Amino acid sequence: MNDVRTLAIAALSVFFLAACDSGTPEPAASMDAAADSAAAVAPAVEVPTETMGDDVYVVVAKDNPFFPVAAWEADGTVQMAMGSDAASAPDGAVTYEARQVVWPTARVRVLHFAEETGGVLHPITDETILYVQRGTATVGVGDATVTLAAGDVASFPSGALRNAGAAADATIVTWNAPSLTGEDTPTHVPGASVELRDLGFLGLKRYTFPGNSVRVAIQRAGLNSDPVTGRTDSLIYVTGGPMGFTENGQAFTVSEGDFIREIAGLEHFWNVETESEFVTTSGKPLELEAIDPSQATDIPPAK
Repeated sequence: MNDVRTLAIAALSVFFLAACDSGTPEPAASMDAAADSAAAVAPAVEVPTETMGDDVYVVVAKDNPFFPVAAWEADGTVQMAMGSDAASAPDGAVTYEARQVVWPTARVRVLHFAEETGGVLHPITDETILYVQRGTATVGVGDATVTLAAGDVASFPSGALRNAGAAADATIVTWNAPSLTGEDTPTHVPGASVELRDLGFLGLKRYTFPGNSVRVAIQRAGLNSDPVTGRTDSLIYVTGGPMGFTENGQAFTVSEGDFIREIAGLEHFWNVETESEFVTTSGKPLELEAIDPSQATDIPPAK
């Protein structure tokens, strides 16, 4: 007890001496401002680059925070910095945020752009597929610059994503999945041209293009799917939820912002109580030869 009293007295003495040096004790408001300032310069979230193992099926949003990104024009090209490096971007850079998961068969990255920080500017590096969840953007597709609207898909884009007019909010899902067939033909698939198939408890839009496809699934309340497997991975970004997902006997509740890998050969199924949605493409296992994209998705289990 005496030791505790001694430490307390020493601490008070240090505080008193500091106050005397400054003339008056620091007001509480100033201390709050200092705390806010410290929070403002907290270390940036770094970019997750570790490849997930084959025993990881779901990465939830709360365990996968956004990291900062900055992009700017320099010498005729768009430069980019991510994570803590984004703080060193030049004045006037467009800033935005992203989150990503690196699966063994491809990386899935989601870009969130905001009007107040410059809107859309992002260099295309290794992205092979883009899906515009909301907003608009322009990007190179083959020899043309196309405008992508919400619900559009582009494969093998080039150049940079840019504002389609004035700076505006946008969310774009990207994959760097290789072609399932070896074809790499740049293609723009407008969402307005893709039929929404009504399959009862499931609404499905399938964007087909050479070498792969993107699927947008709307899962309606009451869906309890049968266990199925796939010949390729399905690399999912959840855009609405919650819903139940089970893979290889492990059950999860997934919501908007979560990432899922339906692994080729493993059984999975869904249980949906409220209308939910996700977007996905196929990732080819390394040992798999070229495969027709129409044969890549779910197949019934053996009887």
